[in-house]
Amino acid sequence: MRSRRFRLMVTLCVSTLVAVMVTVTPLASAWDSKKFAQQPVHPTHSYLTEWAIDQLKTEAPELNQFRSELVEGANQELHELPTSGTLHGIDLEAKRKQHKGTNEGCDDIEGWWQDALAAYKSGNKAQAYFLLGIMIHMVEDMGVPAHANKVYHQGNLKEFDNFEFLGILNWKPKFDDINRNDPAYPEPWKYYAFSQDWAHTDAPDYHDRDEFSKTWVLASKAEKRLFSNREGRTCHVVMWALRSASKVFKG
Repeated sequence: MRSRRFRLMVTLCVSTLVAVMVTVTPLASAWDSKKFAQQPVHPTHSYLTEWAIDQLKTEAPELNQFRSELVEGANQELHELPTSGTLHGIDLEAKRKQHKGTNEGCDDIEGWWQDALAAYKSGNKAQAYFLLGIMIHMVEDMGVPAHANKVYHQGNLKEFDNFEFLGILNWKPKFDDINRNDPAYPEPWKYYAFSQDWAHTDAPDYHDRDEFSKTWVLASKAEKRLFSNREGRTCHVVMWALRSASKVFKG
């Protein structure tokens, strides 16, 4: 009886939390971005990007020098939904359209990289790292099973993905099971497809955005393992992509 009551209480709490989040959040973003994060939540896109920068501080100090621009770019949501505003001289809506934002990512990931490289060559490093951050956001998104498997979500308040919702309040990366090595691509945009393939391999049957648990308390061991592996493995893909970009920038 106690067990039933406990489960009922947890279910009610979860329902309340979901209702609150849906009320205050415009839409459920890939992982969790600063644009939609509720304070004092630290956005997942920030965590992923900051972890990678921290690992590369010694070998690529310029990444840390432009940390704020990278993280700012990584928190942009330039998918299929219209946006507005200008940052670092970039018209966000025009660029979103140019690089063909989609529900899962974009259809022109190389274009984001070419923009970043052009800005760097012109001497506008702040803009270059901001644009690189946007590319990194797309790479990070591919670390989410729904994105990797093209499961439609985040189109409106009722279409959020449970896996991503779990990420809003949980930063629990697992780093002891990184089962792939850096392919050392000389072109950093290629890590987009690499990230997608890795997430798809980890969760090939993820086709229902409502099937995954919404909270850590209710998640199964298998769900927790997948979630933590995805955070840890995506951290590594981001690190590898930033290392590649840094090498190209340095020439």
